Amino acid sequence: MLKSTKFKMRALILMTAVGLAGASQFAFAHTRLKTPEIQENSAMHGSDYNAVVIAHGCENPATGAVDANTIGTVAVFPDGKDSIITVDGAPHTGSLTDFVTNWGNPVTKVQDRSIFAYEGYIKDSLGNKLGFWTGGGSGLTGGFRAVVPFTTAGVIINEASCAKSVTFVLGIVDICQITNAAGFSDETVQMWTPAVGSIYDGTGLHGFDSPATLKVTRSITPLPASCGAGVDVVVKPSANQLNRDLRINIDGNQIWPQ
Repeated sequence: MLKSTKFKMRALILMTAVGLAGASQFAFAHTRLKTPEIQENSAMHGSDYNAVVIAHGCENPATGAVDANTIGTVAVFPDGKDSIITVDGAPHTGSLTDFVTNWGNPVTKVQDRSIFAYEGYIKDSLGNKLGFWTGGGSGLTGGFRAVVPFTTAGVIINEASCAKSVTFVLGIVDICQITNAAGFSDETVQMWTPAVGSIYDGTGLHGFDSPATLKVTRSITPLPASCGAGVDVVVKPSANQLNRDLRINIDGNQIWPQ
């Protein structure tokens, strides 16, 4: 009898622990970068291999679970031109070159059609690759995760600056249904974007103001002696950039949002 009681207690503790772990994983199961922190210009040839990790689908109206199929994803880095820059949380009125010397063509997509059949770049007027989209084909089945590979160009922190790190905030949207902006909901998209006043803010949606980030830490040159402990810089895409760039165009036709 005693052994039976102990067994039941242990089973209950184990089930509770598993339940808590599952809840914790669900709470943090957002679309993120596989490697969210890198050193400046640290990898061979100035590139770091990384990936967008899609953790779950959209809300299934029949079950309430986030296991609807994902038909595509789109990701954009700040362009560094009209980006929102803060230094230790305070607005910075200067340019990104105050902290980073070589930003402009930050991302290269690694060709991969294991999940989505089509992919393409999001470029600025000069042809700089600011992001990418991928979609179509069989897509991501609900209940599974996806890894969408890409590389980032080596980032060089301005040696004269006091930046000990520069964090780039991405705009990412996982798409489950093709709609216009008025049709954005937890059943049609999963928004992983900064709330900066764009049509992609996702106010009231599951991932509101919970974007993926890439933190670049200083590693090549020491901080100037006058900098003390240094500062942390954050760079977000502006509302204007997101409204312009966070979209899927194929052969000159905008496919998403409609």
